[in-house]
Amino acid sequence: MKNHADKPNQFFAYAAMATGVVLLTSGVVAVVGYLGLPLLLPFEDVLSGQLGIMAAIFLGLGGGSLALVHGLAAARNRVSRPVRLPSPYAFWLTFALVLGLGNLVLNINLAREFLFPPLFALGAALPTFAVLAWTVRRLGSPVTWRQASLMLVSGGTVSILVTFLLGSIMPFIFYLLVEPLEEITLSVIDLFIPSGPGFLERLLFSPELVFFLIIVAMQAPIPEEFAKALGPGFLRSNNEGQAFLVGMFSGAGFAIVENMLYESVYASWSGWSWGGVTAIRGIGSVLHLLGTGIIALALYRERQRGVGWFGRVAKAYLISVGLHTLWNGGFDAFLYLSGLEYYGGVGPSLSVYGLYVEGILVVYLTALSAGLWWLLRRIAAQLEQAIPDVDEQPLVSRRALAVWATACVMILIPIGAALGRAWGPIQELILGR
Repeated sequence: MKNHADKPNQFFAYAAMATGVVLLTSGVVAVVGYLGLPLLLPFEDVLSGQLGIMAAIFLGLGGGSLALVHGLAAARNRVSRPVRLPSPYAFWLTFALVLGLGNLVLNINLAREFLFPPLFALGAALPTFAVLAWTVRRLGSPVTWRQASLMLVSGGTVSILVTFLLGSIMPFIFYLLVEPLEEITLSVIDLFIPSGPGFLERLLFSPELVFFLIIVAMQAPIPEEFAKALGPGFLRSNNEGQAFLVGMFSGAGFAIVENMLYESVYASWSGWSWGGVTAIRGIGSVLHLLGTGIIALALYRERQRGVGWFGRVAKAYLISVGLHTLWNGGFDAFLYLSGLEYYGGVGPSLSVYGLYVEGILVVYLTALSAGLWWLLRRIAAQLEQAIPDVDEQPLVSRRALAVWATACVMILIPIGAALGRAWGPIQELILGR
């Protein structure tokens, strides 16, 4: 049967070719910089510059090649074949090997300016491809190489650019929302002014910090989930499984670039911090793929009904934003505490239930990732069964979402209380001391 959804569009074919040429040119320039930067411009923090260049190489040579090859094939009206990926276990095993080698290179300082960046790129990408490999095999490869490649490039380039543009606007919107809370807003601003003694104590134990972390957690998911869905929004899919995977490949491109951003910060700290945060983000790599897949699936279902773009699309978008916020709420707090430990030398001094906050956050993020994997398996099972009446089969029941969200909040609230001044009174009230 002919796949009409993959019928080449000449405009997008030439647009992909032009994008591929630009990315490839940037990639070649990045390679020259990667090989010459440590030699021509020796400075103290060479590794950070090399990691940024490696990200440009990944997008330039990898993404540019995919865009150019598949754009050229589409312009020539060539049929694209279904995606076939290795076993997800192969990706996970390679990821474990990369973590070991990367930590070894960082800790013994073995020509790390040249040897570590490739391992850094693999550490950011391999878990994402493991998620894709599992889903592709489960759904029977309903997506073509052309669709997958162009969505991967779109997620790593267009979605990133749109996120940066929207991210520059969102702070003003949030300011308008919190401006009536003038006292809290001024307290947050004063909180980050390092004046006078006890700055770190004021920063760490301030209740306004919880308010700040909530704002940060909400600010990123809203533009990111919108930006990741742009590519799938323009691509017509042939069935539900294809639509879901198209969204996942777009989310994968975005996730890899974001992983590089966060993991490069920890890599510059050396030690074992890079391996730890890369493992955490690897386990949670399903987040971006699942969120965009849910929105892309909702877009396909709405088009089939011919009732416009709103309806269930808005609900799917809010679900994706909600899941993303649950993750960011924990990871941003972890990033804050680990950064405070590194730059301020404070150490993980706060505890909840006798355990360090950072440890609890790792457990929380791991449990949340397990829930995301469960949700992915549930959706894949529904799509695999090709259920005709999707109205009677929601992506996930309201009860399951409510129980999951409540469990996540029950973990975050004590952590937030420990970061503020409320933990002492809570202990007195509950324990009577």
